[in-house]
Amino acid sequence: MNAQSQPQDRSEGRLGRGLTKAAEWLAVAGGLALIGAMLVTIASVIGARFGTPLLGDNEIVELLVGIAIACFMPYCHQRGANVIVDFFTMKAPPRLRSLLDAIMNVAFALIIIVLTWRLLEGSYDQWARQRVSMFLQIPQWWGFAAASLACVLWALTSLRVAADHLRRMR
Repeated sequence: MNAQSQPQDRSEGRLGRGLTKAAEWLAVAGGLALIGAMLVTIASVIGARFGTPLLGDNEIVELLVGIAIACFMPYCHQRGANVIVDFFTMKAPPRLRSLLDAIMNVAFALIIIVLTWRLLEGSYDQWARQRVSMFLQIPQWWGFAAASLACVLWALTSLRVAADHLRRMR
């Protein structure tokens, strides 16, 4: 994906506004999850200093950070904030760059769809086996389910970005 040809405004039409709002709210939820992980870590460090660390703090932090990362991805992708390598395409005509970016985004969406499918399979498997964390007995499927929901939005966002590139190409 090329930073110069990356469209920044995804607010065209009802679908674009809906995806933008959903990605923004999901990013806020991810930020809150990250703040929660930070607060648990602080409480655990302070508690350890006084001889009473939080039991299962790593389980909570692991779950919240995993959810946060998944929640940030649709917003990051929509804003074009991914790492890009445009060494070979930086001198290409804008239409060609837009076409290549569209193709890459469709391929990316396909990869995310496979990831989502596997997360849903993992979520179901964890639920069916009633797997829980060691200390706090937190159901393992929660993290898988949250990440799979975020990935659905991420895949839709990738397809939307691809459509934007195709529109720019014309």
